[in-house]
Amino acid sequence: MKKKWIWGAAVVLVLALSLGLYRFFTADDYRRTLPSRPLALAAVDWVRLSEENDMGMQDWKKLLPEGLEPGQTGIDWSKKMYAFVSSKEYVGLLAAVCDEADLRRLLDEAAKKGRCTPVEDYRGYSWTVWDGSWMVGFGDGALLMMGPGLKADMDALRYDMLACFRQKEAESGMSSPLFAELDRKDASFRVVSRLDVLPNFRGVEFLEGLPEHANLSDVYVCAGLNLSPHGVTMEAEISSQNSDINKYYERLAFLGKPLDGEFAGRVPEDALAWACVNVDGGSLLEMLRQNPVARTFLIGLNMGVDADLIIRSIKGDVAVTVPASALQNPGNVLVTAHLAEKDFLKEAAYWKESAARSGAWTFRDFGSDRFYLAANGVQTYFGVEGETLYVTPEEEMTGWVSGPETETLSEWNSRIKDSRFFLWVNLEQVKRDPMMGALCRESGVDEGRKILDLFDAVVLRSSDARRLTLELHTRGNRNLLKDLLK
Repeated sequence: MKKKWIWGAAVVLVLALSLGLYRFFTADDYRRTLPSRPLALAAVDWVRLSEENDMGMQDWKKLLPEGLEPGQTGIDWSKKMYAFVSSKEYVGLLAAVCDEADLRRLLDEAAKKGRCTPVEDYRGYSWTVWDGSWMVGFGDGALLMMGPGLKADMDALRYDMLACFRQKEAESGMSSPLFAELDRKDASFRVVSRLDVLPNFRGVEFLEGLPEHANLSDVYVCAGLNLSPHGVTMEAEISSQNSDINKYYERLAFLGKPLDGEFAGRVPEDALAWACVNVDGGSLLEMLRQNPVARTFLIGLNMGVDADLIIRSIKGDVAVTVPASALQNPGNVLVTAHLAEKDFLKEAAYWKESAARSGAWTFRDFGSDRFYLAANGVQTYFGVEGETLYVTPEEEMTGWVSGPETETLSEWNSRIKDSRFFLWVNLEQVKRDPMMGALCRESGVDEGRKILDLFDAVVLRSSDARRLTLELHTRGNRNLLKDLLK
């Protein structure tokens, strides 16, 4: 009798342990509802986002209908929420459900207000159509929403979603390359997409230089977004499982070396923007010659000066400083570049003689190793100051080349030197422009202006050809997410 009791207890313990392990390993089973082969995928970790920004559930109430508490939705906010674009190009949302009764009550109330159809049960799951074009289904601890679609498409869409509820993990979006890329990103909000899904990349222009048999569906963009007291940071990375595309990125020499930052210390405080890239002049010239527009432009330049020789002499940082006046006169810029050679200066006498003979352009000295060039109503000041080549259409900006040191970009110095490309835009100058205020008023995007007012600068930088970081910077410590929700 005692042995039977021991064996009975053992069986109960094994069953309890098995049930516990099953629940542990299937805690995120709702993710198996993700449609297979998604074109784009995003995830939000609400718990991490709340902890990073010192926020509680009450702070998120502003995202919900008035009077509704987060705990009354039936949604499990402790689990990641996913958004996606399906293989049939439907937009969708997937969330974990902790209380189906609460969720059903929520949708029943919405149905009474005409926001959705009455909830009905079909083949083991609950269904409703939201706003006439979004099919919503829930059951087995998951909420799935997909659309938009026509009323006539809703039955077919429900059939596809029913298959998602019943599929195994190996058949779901969890087994897709995009899900693997998404899991690699360490951020509270992350997104990954095939490049051909992004609107700005549709077209053959982006394919120039890629292997002939490659296409944009072979390239993924994975990004993570984090908020801090100093702003918003989004880090994006390009990846591919196509070896030829990976070799293409390895061959990119244009962003070949980290920046020295030698020109960052002379950016005026009221500058509109500053950009810098480190280049090898010989490699840059070859790339320019492969582009028909740039090649034609070089031919025109070489009629006045030996532009090819000047470009070959560059090795190191090349910076573009944009003054505030460029908002009215876009051509007002200063280009500075580090020189490895200055042999082209020996050609200056020949350039002056050629200009005098042709009569089509003006070329004259403007000081020691400094020149003035004018043709077809366009004037250019260029020359050499130490190891620096400069080019600008405005005489006043030539003084910036060897002017006093400034602190404009001092807080960015370390990130500049970690980058191979760096772009800084002074949003304070952008906001002062009268055209910006008029544009916001005419387009009715005053809320967008309020968001813009939270930031003082935007920075785009790259550590290599595959990675880009976008930063929206705000001065002082502030809870940016709470400000954005106001």
